[in-house]
Amino acid sequence: MEKRNERSGVEPVGYVSGFYGGYCVIQPTDPAVVLPVGTALYRAPTEWVGLTDEERIALWGMRSDGPSNSEIRGFARAIEAKLKEKNGG
Repeated sequence: MEKRNERSGVEPVGYVSGFYGGYCVIQPTDPAVVLPVGTALYRAPTEWVGLTDEERIALWGMRSDGPSNSEIRGFARAIEAKLKEKNGG
């Protein structure tokens, strides 16, 4: 049952092995590990993937009377930086 996340290379700490009394039962991948009651299990962080210059320009809806490509790139990078900051990256 033990699987490695091929994309991130992160090993799981446990699996949901069933339900008992309306609660999930977690089975650690290493039987020697005891997870204390209340242990928080987190999903592995995902890698930030930004937009390409072509995607930025296409999303802006470039027109002949609009801003230059460098202005679009700067604006898009500022938005991506703020999103990355807000998402803990």
